[in-house]
Amino acid sequence: MRPEDILIVNDSSPFLKTIGLILADKGHRTCVTNSPSEALGELARKYFRLVIVKLQGKTADSPALLNAVKDLNPEARLIILGEDARLPVEAFQLAVDDYILLPCRPVEVWRRITSCLKGLPGAAAPEAVQGKLNATNERVLTKLSLLFHDLRSGMVSVQAALKLSRRLAEGQLGADADRLLEDAGKKADWLLSLMEGFLRQVFLCQESGAEPDICHIREDVVAPVLDELYDDLQKHRVALENQLDFLPSHLGSVKGDKVALRSVFRNLINNAIQYGGKGCSLKIDYDRSEPFFSLQVFNSGPVPPQKTRCILSSSLPPGKAKGNGGARVLGLGLRLSREILRSYGGDIRYEPQPGGTKVQVVLPMS
Repeated sequence: MRPEDILIVNDSSPFLKTIGLILADKGHRTCVTNSPSEALGELARKYFRLVIVKLQGKTADSPALLNAVKDLNPEARLIILGEDARLPVEAFQLAVDDYILLPCRPVEVWRRITSCLKGLPGAAAPEAVQGKLNATNERVLTKLSLLFHDLRSGMVSVQAALKLSRRLAEGQLGADADRLLEDAGKKADWLLSLMEGFLRQVFLCQESGAEPDICHIREDVVAPVLDELYDDLQKHRVALENQLDFLPSHLGSVKGDKVALRSVFRNLINNAIQYGGKGCSLKIDYDRSEPFFSLQVFNSGPVPPQKTRCILSSSLPPGKAKGNGGARVLGLGLRLSREILRSYGGDIRYEPQPGGTKVQVVLPMS
C-alpha cells in the first residue's frame, strides 16, 4: 500500500491513537491530535489524503472542522466516527466517504479505514497540491489585509479623537482621568503601528518571494516590547532583570519577522505579569547553541494553569480550553505563538523551575 498523509482528529480515545501508531508503522505519515483547533492548523499547513474525524457530540468546533476538510483538502477522503444520535446535521450534508457509527468492533473500523486507503486514486503532482494551498493561503491573506486596512482607518480616527480629548481636558478632569487618556493614547498608537507593520509585511510578501526575514532579537523585539509595557511592569511592581542588555550587538540575529516575534514576546511578558502577580521577579536571559538562539523568560510567580503548561510542554496542544474567557485567550495566544515560531523553524516550551517557571523561545540563527 502506498504511503499516504493521514490526519486523525481524536477525542483522547486510546483506540484511535493505536490506529495512528499502526498506520505509521506501516509507513504512512500520520498526525494524531485531540484538538480541533490544532487540526485546523494542520489542514491549512499540509495536504492530507485521508482525514479521520471522531466527533465529540454536537460541539461548535465540529462544523468548522468538517467544512475545513473539504475547503482546504477538497480531494481528501473523509471518514467520520461518532454516535448516530449525536452527530451534527453538518456531518450528513458533506460528501463523506464513510460513516462509522459507534459502538463498532475495532476490527471493522480497521477494515474500513484500510479499504478507504486502498481506494485512493493516484496522488496529484506536488506542484498541483502546492498550487491549491497557495491559492487558499492567498485568499486568507487578502481577507486579513482588507480587515487590517479597515481597522487601521478606524484606529486613525480613534487616535485623533484621543489626542484632541487630551488637549481639551488637560488639567480639568483630574490626574486620574489624564492618566487614563494618556494610557488609551499609547494603546491606540501601539495598535496603529501593529496594523501598519502587518500591512507592510503583506506588501513585501506580494512583491517578492523573499527568504524569511532577519531581525535582531534585542533591538527589534525585546527592547521595543519592554518599552511598550513599561507602565504595566511598573504598575505591578515587577522586578525586571534583562540579561539581553549584555548581548554583544553583533550577535542575536535570528530568522523571523520582527512584528510577529514582538507579538510572541509580548504574549509571554503579559502572561508573566498576569500569573506572577504584584511584586514578582522577571528575568530575561539568552543562550546561544548553534544553530539556535534561545530566549528565556523566568518568572518567580505561581506556575501557570495545567492547560497552559500542557500547551507549552507537549508537541500537540490539548483541546479547546474550558472555563473563563481569560484562559481561552491565553491558550489561543500560546497556540498562535507556537505556530509562528514553528513556521520559522523554532519552537516554544515550558520548563518548571525551583521557585517559579521558565519559558524558552527557540529560533534559528541567521
